[in-house]
Formats: sequence, structure tokens, C-alpha cells
Amino acid sequence: MTVGFIADEPGRFYTFQSKLPSGEYFEFSPRNPPLNAKPIVDDESGMCIGYSVAQAPGLWRIYDADGVFVRLEEAPLEAPLIDPTDLALIAFGAFRLFRVGKALLESGVKTAVTVKLSQATISILRGRLKMGLSGRALKMTATPAKHMLNPARYVPLQLQEKVIRYGKRMPDPKNTPGLFLYKSELYKLVENRAKKGTYFHKKYTLEVLVREKDWTITHFLYKE
Repeated sequence: MTVGFIADEPGRFYTFQSKLPSGEYFEFSPRNPPLNAKPIVDDESGMCIGYSVAQAPGLWRIYDADGVFVRLEEAPLEAPLIDPTDLALIAFGAFRLFRVGKALLESGVKTAVTVKLSQATISILRGRLKMGLSGRALKMTATPAKHMLNPARYVPLQLQEKVIRYGKRMPDPKNTPGLFLYKSELYKLVENRAKKGTYFHKKYTLEVLVREKDWTITHFLYKE
């Protein structure tokens, strides 16, 4: 892993929005995914925040990103106006959560029907992603923060946190005191260049280099 940073460079708290092309997202697959589950995708972060399983017409079982059951959700049909809590039940059966003002036709897939997921459920799913690291938020140094603005380098901060929680921990390859490297596999839904409008899951390895004394990310890299 090639890095270029100052070991004691101060970290800052950042808030990022997805820079991914429309229709693409990251997923950290749960160890025991629910049977017949479909992803719930948050376009704001560009990642899967949970899963849904159809139980009856207009009724879904909702699971968090770790595959843990959260609640039953009844999703009545809504008018075709989009607000921050609207979702599209898209062609391959997945919910998709849209940013404010984002049109359905920009999702990169054909929309079958629009439904609404309750704000309580959205808050639960997003909140569970923030659990871990003893409640401490992650910081970043300036260089990896700049990478987050590049669509080809962007990885949701919540996903990097999950890799730190669940990935393999090892010493910094350059043996820098206080730095540790975390690695884990993840998946990204990407467009099939040979067949526009179709998508497939591609496996990557994400590496995150962390200064553990203040939980600051000094470098990250995802690769095939």
C-alpha cells in the first residue's frame, strides 16, 4: 500500500455526499443476509443502508445493513412527487432512497412504482450505521478527504468505519507507530459498460489506514 502523508498530520471531522455515478452504490454484505432480501440504497451516502423482504403486497420486513431485523414497514402508494423520504421500487426489486429534488429518471434504472418509507425507519437504518468505535466519530487528514471528492476514489465514510469494525487489523506496512491497516472485501453495484442500463455487483478490497489514538483515517484505497 503506497501512502503519502505526515504521520502526525491533524485530522478533522468531515461530512461527505456521494460522488458516485447515478445508479451505483457500495455494499458491505452482511454475514447472514435475509433470504430474498433487496437492498435499501441511500443516494446521499452512496451505500446500502439496509434490506427489505416482501412479506405481502405493500408490506415489507426491514433489516439493517448487518442483516438484523428492524421492523415491519407498510409502504402505501404515493403521488409521483419526490421528497427526502420518498423511495422508488425499481425494476430489480430494490428500494432506493433519493436526495431532495432528485428526479426518478436520474436513477439510472426504470421505475416501477414510488413508495414512502417512514422517517422513523430511515433514522433507524442510518443510525445503526453510526454505531461502533465506542461511539467516536472518525476523522480524516486532508489528503484522503480530497480523495473523497473524486468519483473514482469515493468510498462512504460509514463503509470505512464498518471495515475498521469488522475487517482484518494489521500493523502499518511501513511500521509507523500508532498506525494500523484494516482490510475487508466489499461490493459495488456498477454499470455494465457492454450493456448500458444494466448493473452488476463487483467485488473490491478496501484498505483503510488509521491512527488509532484519535481514530483518524490517514489513507484509504479500494481495489479489485
